[in-house]
Amino acid sequence: VSHENIVWHWEQATPDEIAQGMRWYADAHHVATAIANGDAHLGAGMLAIYSPQQGWIGNVLNAARVLREGRGIGGPGSGMFATTGQKRAADRLLAGERYEDILNGPKIRDFAHLIEFGGDQDPDDPRVVIDRHALSVAHGRALTSEEYDSAPVNGFRRKDGSVSRRQYDHVVSLYRRAAELISARGGERVSAHQVQAVTWLVRQRLNQEAEQRRGPNRLDRGRNHARANSERAWNEFRTVYLPDLATCPGTGYQSAA
Repeated sequence: VSHENIVWHWEQATPDEIAQGMRWYADAHHVATAIANGDAHLGAGMLAIYSPQQGWIGNVLNAARVLREGRGIGGPGSGMFATTGQKRAADRLLAGERYEDILNGPKIRDFAHLIEFGGDQDPDDPRVVIDRHALSVAHGRALTSEEYDSAPVNGFRRKDGSVSRRQYDHVVSLYRRAAELISARGGERVSAHQVQAVTWLVRQRLNQEAEQRRGPNRLDRGRNHARANSERAWNEFRTVYLPDLATCPGTGYQSAA
């Protein structure tokens, strides 16, 4: 992994991807606030809880459903791609616990933080969400799920309640270095999480373009089908329950619906 790979991805970004990425977490903050009736901490925490193994639009839909129904959803027979553990975490959040005391991994903790505040609460303590696409950007190519799962970036909660993040923060430092270089070249300050969001959009577009060149395999078709279903379901839910929510950040993929 290197900061040069991150800068290369930034250089592949279209003007629209840069515009979207620069405001991605601010737009996500708006979504979190809307689905949680003005409580950004609650909305961000719920989005983080339901984010693992889920596409962004499906993540938003699941979190919005849980907040509307006022109960955690997940596990066998729930009709939702979520685990019993996620259901329990959602119930804890709904009962008043803070997501900082519920979420264990650095990725989802930073995801919640950036969405709650629409960016870094403290610019001197930059947060970056290192998911598979973000690690792929730093690596310089698309990583498989197996490769990402083998990377030592998951972290864990220690007995004293702290969360290990040494390897995770190494990748964060690369995004911070890339942001410094991009800011210096452009003459305008760009935060590490904004670099991550822009290059995340680029990486997913490049993934889709590669898929189209080689032809989709069965896994690709399954993902595309799931994404299309999530987009339709979210649009229906938003039309009925959140008609005033006009903005929802995208993923870099062309619409599957």
